[in-house]
Amino acid sequence: MEIKDFKYIELEKKGKICILKLNRPDKKNALSELLRSEIIEALDILKEEKRIRTVIFYGGEQFFCAGFDKNEVQGLLQNTDNIQHFIESTLHFHKKLFEFPKLKIAAINGFALGGGFDLAVLCHLRIASNNAEFGHPEIGFGACPLFFVYMGLVGRGKAIELTLNTVTKDNFINAQEAYRLNIINKLVSSGEVLNEAIKLARKINKSPDFVIDTLLQVSNSFFDQTKAYETELKIIEESMKPLLNK
Repeated sequence: MEIKDFKYIELEKKGKICILKLNRPDKKNALSELLRSEIIEALDILKEEKRIRTVIFYGGEQFFCAGFDKNEVQGLLQNTDNIQHFIESTLHFHKKLFEFPKLKIAAINGFALGGGFDLAVLCHLRIASNNAEFGHPEIGFGACPLFFVYMGLVGRGKAIELTLNTVTKDNFINAQEAYRLNIINKLVSSGEVLNEAIKLARKINKSPDFVIDTLLQVSNSFFDQTKAYETELKIIEESMKPLLNK
């Protein structure tokens, strides 16, 4: 696979694994439209690369991702011509992540907030350091997080709490609580997150490809969850229109 040069992400190939590193440290890896579009493009490339079986999303040693770029979103509020484009590009990004057919692992140091938290739970597996934190501060300024993917991990009631009651830092979920709730698959010491994610990927990749592919496909379609997910995205799209038209 020829590694393409991107501006806001870095791709590193290790056998059957590709590490997709978010590379916007000055903005704490905030998910700008350009960053999201680069992730989508990278996933399209990796989907066709038969040798690659696992993608590890990694934010670096200090933080995973601060969520959507708040300054960019606030700028869109001033320009109604771009509102529909923003909504459609956001939903397209989430759908691309959800439907990507290969194993996705999130390697998390520090905070994963808002859309960064969503990115982590859209992965199949999550390895986190003991200093990881999770929350949805975007609720405070009226943005709606995903819900369905959290319900699949922790159940309806706890998912409502996670998405509505983690607005402030005081209410963020720490790594130990996230592990207890089965949001995190494994907790490791700081500095070992990426290595542990690679180890896990290599162990899983020893299984036959068709077995992994089948189980991942089933995990997306169990109880017709793909349809449920698309319904959720449509509801979020409709709910965002009046917010962005203020």
